Amino acid sequence: MRKLPLFLLSLLPLQAAAVEVRFHPGDVLYTYEVDPGRGLSTVVLQNVAVVQTDAEPVTLESLEIQAVSKGQVTQTQIVPQADLDKSAQRLSAMEAQGVFKFYDFYFQTSRYLNGIRLSPDRTLKTGTALVVFGKALLLAGKPEQIVVVARAKNAAGQPVEARGTLRVEEHRSPNEYHFPLAGTWYVGAAPSLHSHHRWVTNQEFALDLVALSGDGHTHKGQGNRLDDYYAYGRDVLAVADGVVVETASDATEGNERLRQPGESTEDYDKRSGMVQDELLAKGPKALTGNFVILRHEGSEYSNYIHLKQGSVKVKAGDTVKRGQVIGQLGHTGNSTEPHLHFQLTDGPDPMYSRGLPIVFKNTSIEGMGLEGRPLQTGWIVNTQDGKGGKDNKN
Repeated sequence: MRKLPLFLLSLLPLQAAAVEVRFHPGDVLYTYEVDPGRGLSTVVLQNVAVVQTDAEPVTLESLEIQAVSKGQVTQTQIVPQADLDKSAQRLSAMEAQGVFKFYDFYFQTSRYLNGIRLSPDRTLKTGTALVVFGKALLLAGKPEQIVVVARAKNAAGQPVEARGTLRVEEHRSPNEYHFPLAGTWYVGAAPSLHSHHRWVTNQEFALDLVALSGDGHTHKGQGNRLDDYYAYGRDVLAVADGVVVETASDATEGNERLRQPGESTEDYDKRSGMVQDELLAKGPKALTGNFVILRHEGSEYSNYIHLKQGSVKVKAGDTVKRGQVIGQLGHTGNSTEPHLHFQLTDGPDPMYSRGLPIVFKNTSIEGMGLEGRPLQTGWIVNTQDGKGGKDNKN
C-alpha cells in the first residue's frame, strides 16, 4: 500500500473514541397532542444512553437534545453537567443494589444495555454507559427528527462527539377504536406530562379510568369496600374487532386492599408497597391482575388490566367484535382503587411492549366541545353511543 506523505498525515482527523448514543425505544418518537390550535405537542425520550465501547476512557462534557425541522435546529435542550453527575451516581447505585434486574420490565435496561455496566460518574471506561431517563420536549410545529449530541473529551483532552437520531411521528392507526367503557368517565391519568404513565416505556400512552358521582367522588361512604366505588363491576368493552391473544383470570381482590378509615396516606402507601413486592415475587405480570389482550389489524394490541375477579368472559383464540363485553372493571393486581388501566401497544406482552397513542372515535369531552381528540388527565369523557354496557347512573 502506498504511504501518505507525513504532511498529509498531520492533516487527517484523529481517530475518535468509539462512543455511541443509544435510545430505548429506538427509531421513532411518538408525539402527543397538547393544543392543536397552537400546534403544540409533547415527546418524551424515555431512555438515552451514552455508551463507551472503546478501550480509551472519555469524560462526558455535555448532552444536547435538538429538534430538527427541514435540516435546521429549531429547539435545543441542554442536560446540565450537574444532572449528568447526579444521574450517573444514582443509577450506578441502583444497579449495584440489583434494582434494574428486579424491575427490568420497568426500566428495560436489558433491552439496550445488555452486557454494559453503568458508570458511577461522567468518565466512561470501556463497556460502561451513562443513562438519562425521561427527557421531555414541548414541540411547536412538527419537527422530523430529534437529534441527541454527546460531547466528551478523551484522556488527552481531545474532543470526542457522538450523535443519535430519532424520527418524530404522529401515530396513525389503521383501526377505528371506540372507548372501552360506556357512559361518562373521568380520566384519572392519561399521557399528560404530569401523570405517571407518560414516563414509562410500556405504558407511555396508557389511561386510568374511574367513574365519578355528582359530587366528584369516586366512591360513596368511606370507600373501604369495593362496592362503594361507582366504577366497580362496570362492563369493559372491546375497543375494536380483534382476536384474544392472552387472558389472566385467577387473581383475587378484597376490601382489605383498599385504604381503611383512619389510615394515613403514608401508612397506606407503605402497605401498598408491600403488596406490590408480594405480587412481583410471582412475576411482573402479577401486577396486572386479571387482564385481556386483544390483537387488532396492523399488529396493534389493546390491553384491559385490573379486571374484576371472576369476570373475564373470553379466552385465547376467541374472535370479538367492537363493543363486546369482555370482562368487568375491578381491583386486581397492583391497584389502589377500582379502575380500568387501558393501553394500546405494539406487541402482546403488556410488560415489554411499547405503548402507542390512541384516539377514540366515539368520545366527546364534557364542557370543552371536543370530539375524537387525544385524551388528557382530568378530562371527563362521554361516549356517543352506549353500545354494549350499562349507563352510568350514580
